[in-house]
Amino acid sequence: MDPGAVRDQIDRILRSPSFATKSQLRKLLQVLHNHPNSQATLTAEFVINELWPTEIKTKQAKDVATEMNRLRRAVKFYYDHEGKTDPVIIYFPKRAPSGDGHPETRWIDAMPRNGTGVPPSPAIAQVSNPRSWWQVNRRQDWGRTLLIVTFGLIGLVGYVSMRLLAKPEQPQSARLEGSQLVVTNGEGKELWRKAFPEGIGPDWYYAVYLHTPVWLADLEGNGHTSVLFIYSPAAHTAEPHSSTLICYSDRGDEKWRWTPGRELPELHGTPATYKIYALRVLKAAGKRPPRIVVSSAHDPWWPDQIALLDAKGALLSDYWHSGALPYLTLGDLDGDGREEIIATGMSEYDHRATLVVLDPDRVFGASTEAQPEFQIHGMGQAQERLRLLFPRSDLNRALFQYNEATDPVVDHGVIRLTVLECIKPRGCPIWYEFNKGIRLMAAYAGGDDFRSAHERFYRTGSNAHTLSAAEQAAFEKVRCLVGCNTEFVPVGNLVP
Repeated sequence: MDPGAVRDQIDRILRSPSFATKSQLRKLLQVLHNHPNSQATLTAEFVINELWPTEIKTKQAKDVATEMNRLRRAVKFYYDHEGKTDPVIIYFPKRAPSGDGHPETRWIDAMPRNGTGVPPSPAIAQVSNPRSWWQVNRRQDWGRTLLIVTFGLIGLVGYVSMRLLAKPEQPQSARLEGSQLVVTNGEGKELWRKAFPEGIGPDWYYAVYLHTPVWLADLEGNGHTSVLFIYSPAAHTAEPHSSTLICYSDRGDEKWRWTPGRELPELHGTPATYKIYALRVLKAAGKRPPRIVVSSAHDPWWPDQIALLDAKGALLSDYWHSGALPYLTLGDLDGDGREEIIATGMSEYDHRATLVVLDPDRVFGASTEAQPEFQIHGMGQAQERLRLLFPRSDLNRALFQYNEATDPVVDHGVIRLTVLECIKPRGCPIWYEFNKGIRLMAAYAGGDDFRSAHERFYRTGSNAHTLSAAEQAAFEKVRCLVGCNTEFVPVGNLVP
């Protein structure tokens, strides 16, 4: 392929709305593309150093494999939408043995668009003409033959017994193939798969909210990895369907299922259908075992449930928020060795982007709302550690009903997130950063996306104007509903 054409295609993907909020995946794509001549020597350790320079000791090859699977899904979503007619297809070969027995060494590749637009799959070595593990000479006497068969059966029984008693290979990654979930080990070898006759539906798995429908974790502390899968059946009727969280053992046996949400009188008879948008697992701390955190939003209305489950899928407690919180991360904000729950999305309090921080031991109640029609009753008062509302630009107020906070990241107690001022298509990001003391350290338009959209919209008409210094300063007015001593988050030495 022409290097210039490949470079142009990579730039086109990085600038696309699909990747507007995916900073980690943009960085990974750039790392892979920046090393076209050293694919054979590009190691997982190098990628870890590039993606997580401050977390090198805690990241492993499986984390790189997870990010690669996320990147594959994101690029597929891009080609299914904005990139349908792009002349170059970027794809990521499965790093498995090739047809000549040598390992596939390329991480990223490109090809001209063909008739189907589907990149080729790497060849998998096949074993042909296997030799039998024992041969019997016809002229042998029957006694000797019987002796061989007896010892063979004893060996076979012993082998099968050892296999049954041995710890199975542990899942390291998973992917979706049509209506099947495929679970693999660290080398990409398939361990087991599950088929879903009702289908998996539809492309919300590739939507911007759900980064991955699978989470792998040792939930019981016994060295066996459980596979958590967010399943949403294909819609065969006009009625929405709830998601289901399914837990499988490392052998692929189903352990339990959990369905989010509950009936709420505030929805006036609307069915209790909830979509799971975010899933994380809290690490064990002290006497506390690992716990599962799930954020689910009602479909199609506004209540959101953040649920805390134990390793057996039992509901421990839940927090209810008026407004979807589809983005979720965990992080130690105060350095006490315990993770907090950080969720972002939008709030019905004032139709603004929001950030909510919860103590895992105080996940209960419902958010307090200024507008009575959005108050969830009967849950008690929530005890958030922090609850912020982000300002809306004049562009957002003119075109959309709300803005949205996305992709929270915690780095040594520092919180970073993006607020999208454009909802359809998604973009116009404003980047925010808060230090450990929850002081605002950065609030600025990312790149030219927001400024360009603002200039296009306000180019003519009675309200024509350019983005003013006062409008930019308004981004610093982050309202604090819970967790501050002031109405607005204190402002530190802002990054210019």
